[in-house]
Amino acid sequence: MPADVPAPAGAYSPAVVAGNLVFVSGQVPVDPHTRELVGRDIATQTRAVLRNVERVLGYAGASLDDVVSVTAYLADIGGWDEFNAVYRDVFRPPYPTRTTLGAGLHGFLVEISAVAVKQGGP
Repeated sequence: MPADVPAPAGAYSPAVVAGNLVFVSGQVPVDPHTRELVGRDIATQTRAVLRNVERVLGYAGASLDDVVSVTAYLADIGGWDEFNAVYRDVFRPPYPTRTTLGAGLHGFLVEISAVAVKQGGP
């Protein structure tokens, strides 16, 4: 796995490719090189998480433009507006489907998983 793709913290793959689908495991705001938490606010952490999603997609042969569905977990659902503002900056219409949930996360504010459809097939 390339050094710029965050290493899994557990027994899972960062992404699994099935045909032309790419399933990206939940990504968190950790720098893939230093393994340090990036940012202390939801906007900074959301950007870091989406960069990690983008890195994993690239490793699997896809991009953010290929994402069709996102599941986002927020440690504090009260940060939804800040999260949504960054999300709107990163993704373009038509936006992927999305579910956003409040969740007990382990020391970070945002986690995102995604499903993408690689253009041109497998």
